[in-house]
Amino acid sequence: MTHLIKTRALLGQLADHGINASRAMRGSAHQGGPDALLTAADGRCWLVVIWGGTSLQAALFDEGAPSPLETVARALMNWRHEKGAAADLRMPDLLILAPALPPGELPRGVWSEGDDTIHVITQRDCKKAAALAQSLHRLTASVLPASAIARWRAAAVPEVRIDSPWKRKSIQRPADKLAAPLLLDYKQERCARLDLEPDPDAENLARDLRLRVITGVAGCGKTLVLVHRAALLATHFPQARVLLVSFNRPLINDLRRRLARHHAGSRVECCTFNQWLGRVARSAGDMMSEPEILRWIERERSPMTSLEKLSAEWLRDELRWMCDHALADESYLTAERKGRGTRLSARQRRELLELLHRYRAYLRQNGRADWSEWPLTVREKPPATLLAEKFDHLLIDEAQFFAPVWFELLKSALKPGGHLFLCADPTQGFLKRRLSWSAVGLDVRSRSHKLEKPYRSTRAILEFARDFYRSRLSEEDEPLNLPAPEWLETLEPGIPPILQPGGAGQDQMRRLTADLKALRQSGMPASHILILVAGRTMTVQTVMQHLNTSLGSNSASSVRDDHAPEESIGVAHLMAATGLERPVVFLLGCDDLIATESNPLLTDEERAELIQDHTRQIYVGITRGMERVVIYEDRLLASSNDRA
Repeated sequence: MTHLIKTRALLGQLADHGINASRAMRGSAHQGGPDALLTAADGRCWLVVIWGGTSLQAALFDEGAPSPLETVARALMNWRHEKGAAADLRMPDLLILAPALPPGELPRGVWSEGDDTIHVITQRDCKKAAALAQSLHRLTASVLPASAIARWRAAAVPEVRIDSPWKRKSIQRPADKLAAPLLLDYKQERCARLDLEPDPDAENLARDLRLRVITGVAGCGKTLVLVHRAALLATHFPQARVLLVSFNRPLINDLRRRLARHHAGSRVECCTFNQWLGRVARSAGDMMSEPEILRWIERERSPMTSLEKLSAEWLRDELRWMCDHALADESYLTAERKGRGTRLSARQRRELLELLHRYRAYLRQNGRADWSEWPLTVREKPPATLLAEKFDHLLIDEAQFFAPVWFELLKSALKPGGHLFLCADPTQGFLKRRLSWSAVGLDVRSRSHKLEKPYRSTRAILEFARDFYRSRLSEEDEPLNLPAPEWLETLEPGIPPILQPGGAGQDQMRRLTADLKALRQSGMPASHILILVAGRTMTVQTVMQHLNTSLGSNSASSVRDDHAPEESIGVAHLMAATGLERPVVFLLGCDDLIATESNPLLTDEERAELIQDHTRQIYVGITRGMERVVIYEDRLLASSNDRA
């Protein structure tokens, strides 16, 4: 059995040698079907079975012996014929890997029956990936077009199919030519399966955390990989406890819908961090609102003269950062504040620590709670319900927004030897989680994998977003995680985002309504449209009410709404846009963000940090669009030109 496991593992290593492999999960291969499909760069393609026999002679008295080679070969030929005839497809070649079969048993490396032949790679070349790849490269095989390879891959490994509700613009094709199915690419597939099958060469890490981090450019499929991994776990490890966590409700609602399409929704616990924490440790009381917190800070800061030049908003943010990093004690006085912008003197640190102590005392005395202070309180006094949480697998989407204290609490909910799988985009750090993985106790060396090929947006949208970002921030401020030029060239050209006049909120709403009516008349489904609202002048609720009055009841709904009609326009705040996508995206209120950057009360450091945050937010909003982006603005590009 070990040699079969080793050979399956070798298939995953063939990508380094120019051979891509799609592997069916163990036990999921169809009766008589292949264990994998292998594809060379030139289009040669093989359906593969891994056979564990040690001899061509059948073992008469060994009930546990594998089926004879000829039985396996005939079953594979029958499976190929059945699938190919049904879809009228060109046939890939067949291949048997026999890691336990001595070469002398089959000197020519070919099994034949009549006119049918199947190549068999035996023991000698199944020991190392390089040797196996060399054997494959020497084989002659039929060259298949990409569309045929995709359909054979979907038949052999059906779990790589992507069931997406968003359809690209219709492509004109002859009626008899079926479109290739939408599939994970090979690297996405490998990432989704990491550590889900035993590795006989790995050390026994039964009590160590098993960690993987997936990073990549916007729209490269990080969330797609996460969802497919969750679906694989639900299907092939039904006894395992799986928790999928993200940081906002719109994304969680989207993830739940995706899991439901994989029939995995009931077997994966899917929630925001705060929803999970509320389940295991109730807060001490009602949450403080932001206006309440700012009023409390203004009232209590008056004797702290070293803080008088810092805005209440900045002080609030620093208190949040202290809670996120568990710096509510003397350790804050010497802690590194990398990425925080404003430098603090020793006296300012001392008075900020005192302010936090007063704030926490105020919360306890008045039976109130704070979203950022609550996890710290749970960390300091973990309840029995938290200690009883024992998950086998923990998956975190948009992990760059998770605070160190959040990671610590979630890790404590894993079983010893549990799997932690993170997806993150470090360029989307506008929620002030400027953390390093080591700072949160995670060693990601040799455990990080980067997806580089973008899929979501057209080239014109990505290039517009890139130029906007670079016009407001220098590369030194923070490098932009853009696709390489060779990947950009593979995207559909598309058209650049459309810039409409901004103006007052009512003017933007009037133009938005007219644009949506035009889209409706052109046949665009309402569910394909996302409206992102920035600034403070307009709210998500205001936009929804206006559209439901102008376009009809239930025409628009919040993406936070768990019970929103499927065929409605989605509306979200720009800050909640991460992880979302739609074919058409509208951005409202961007000028409101830009206007706040001119506030004369801001220090130079605060202004620079605000510009950085706003630039990231708008960049993320633009890259939510798959085909079309419309931006209502008067000052957005002017602010870019001022800094160019």
